[in-house]
Amino acid sequence: MTARHVSIVLYGSRGDIQPGICLALELQKRGHRVSVLVPPNLSGLARATGVGDVREIGLDSDAAWSSEDARAARGKRNPLARLMFAVRTVRGGFDALDADLERLFTTRSAPLAGTDLLVVAPLCQDRGAAVSDHLGIPLTVLRYGPMSENGLIGAVPGLTERWSPEWKRRSWRIADRLTWAGTGWNENRFRRRIGLPPSRRPLPRRLSADGVRQIQAYDPAVVPGLAEEWDERKPIVGFFDLPAASRAGISEIGSDATDLARWLDAGEPPLFVTFGSMPVLDPQVLSARWRAAARALGVRCLIAMGDVTGVDPDDPDVFHARGVDHASVLPRCVAAVHHGGAGTTAASLRAGLPTLVCAVTADQPFWGERVRALRVGETVRLSSFTDDEARMRLASVLADETRSAAAAFARQMTSPDKAVAAAADICESRLS
Repeated sequence: MTARHVSIVLYGSRGDIQPGICLALELQKRGHRVSVLVPPNLSGLARATGVGDVREIGLDSDAAWSSEDARAARGKRNPLARLMFAVRTVRGGFDALDADLERLFTTRSAPLAGTDLLVVAPLCQDRGAAVSDHLGIPLTVLRYGPMSENGLIGAVPGLTERWSPEWKRRSWRIADRLTWAGTGWNENRFRRRIGLPPSRRPLPRRLSADGVRQIQAYDPAVVPGLAEEWDERKPIVGFFDLPAASRAGISEIGSDATDLARWLDAGEPPLFVTFGSMPVLDPQVLSARWRAAARALGVRCLIAMGDVTGVDPDDPDVFHARGVDHASVLPRCVAAVHHGGAGTTAASLRAGLPTLVCAVTADQPFWGERVRALRVGETVRLSSFTDDEARMRLASVLADETRSAAAAFARQMTSPDKAVAAAADICESRLS
């Protein structure tokens, strides 16, 4: 088809950004002009993978949540103080995001005003809806989990598990109304800023009414039957991943890195432990917990948690790394422990690893519940489990039946290249 201009707006942490980069690279390969908008701290990642046009928007999402102020707020016992810090940080981020979107899309000399299709990630879909209205162009939404109305899973992981299909749908409608009541003013403030009238209904209702395609970037097998319920309105295409050539530009070590390769070859497959870009209050304690749990079960530990002090560098059963290439390293492991981000969950499932999700926030409890429901692992809340529970849960994850279930699940997953190609096809259909 004729080459067009697609702008992809991505906001949040790396897990929110990388799937959009995967789509950008595929559309770019097909000859389209693609502009990718990301937070400043992730612009280097986008460029390193091969994206040609990268624009910075909003605040540095890593610095905002990992600063001294952020650590001090997380350490306070007063929940109101923690909440007020979070509110200030989120509001500051949206203020900066709104200013950049206005500058890039809606001013007289806006460099992206000629965009033909707008694709937005979950954290900025309300802004994307406003920009598409302003420009009169089609909108496509990326979703990294089944977080909208359906009759198979409810809006609250665990709590709604035994509810009827009708009540599960109602739980989403209630959640949408509550979200709109709490945040609708923020969306309408941006709409007024770019000269649009205010909206009166929750965003999910508007997206459905306008026929906006909502690409579900996760595997259909995660929630069996959901693809049939949603059909082409919310197509479930599979988890995305970067192609090998693009991963080569990122500063992460692969299984062929000299020191890691030597360590992997020297013993049995290890337990992989990571918490991605999540700000962990006490990484030393967390690292020690998993080293002890793995040692008690006779398993080595590969820990990717950045800077962790107090570790014996001569311990032959532990290897520390800042970051690793999941695609090449995880297949060399026996199991995974992580925070339950959609991307890390996808990587561990794709590698056939039984998984223990230690959920912190956002959609992580959902992924933990899915891992448990699919019998490919366990889930706990990071804030509330003990050393003894770590050993118990890890023993369950390493059980033969869990390992067999995880291996079987991996075999039925959609390959990342097919998933990204399907998403690109959907985007191109919006350009015709």
